[in-house]
Amino acid sequence: MRELPFDVVFLDAGGVLVAPNPHVITERFAAAGFAIDPTRVLDAHYRGVLALDQAQAEPEVFDHYHGAFATHLGLDGTATSEAAAVLKLLWETSGLWDQPVPGAAEALAALADVGIPIVIVSNADGTVAELLAGTGLLQVGDGPGTSVAGIIDSGAVGVAKPDPRIFELALDVVGATADRAIHVGDTYQYDVRGARAAGIRPVLIDHLGIRTDLDCERVGHLAEVVTLLA
Repeated sequence: MRELPFDVVFLDAGGVLVAPNPHVITERFAAAGFAIDPTRVLDAHYRGVLALDQAQAEPEVFDHYHGAFATHLGLDGTATSEAAAVLKLLWETSGLWDQPVPGAAEALAALADVGIPIVIVSNADGTVAELLAGTGLLQVGDGPGTSVAGIIDSGAVGVAKPDPRIFELALDVVGATADRAIHVGDTYQYDVRGARAAGIRPVLIDHLGIRTDLDCERVGHLAEVVTLLA
């Protein structure tokens, strides 16, 4: 039997497994007088993450994110600030992040087949376990989706990335040590910094190939992590 390179794989949720619901965003923008292309919503998220990282924003501070998100949707001038205000209200709504990232289900199944336990580590509002189960992507234990060993939700445990304590809680789920763990996320500010502070190897999802300025390992999609582990 071959030796596996890690004892646990940590996965962020937003931007790695799930994305904001483009139909909800399109409808809310339409009600505010803005017409947008829903197919650009996922890319707008990654543009927002870039702005968030560049601003070195604290957890739950999304001003730069929302502004860049709106700009990528084609809104500018005064429309940008008005659209950002719409996004701010949306981001305070539970259940918005219910759209699986394309290919995430297949990548999750492939990761599980590698044989390394998976733990979700997410900055969320305490409902991420319910939300992810509702998508059919995954659940703790047996079910219709990929089985994971645990879900650590910052809203439930009271500590958020980049605080390394959230990763310590995740390590306890499977009894692993930091040097035998890998974390996959889509933000440098929270995921990479947090994982490094905990002594865990970080991998950044760079869906658009725009994070060439960073000093960390990057992949374009979760499926590439399967190759990395194998």
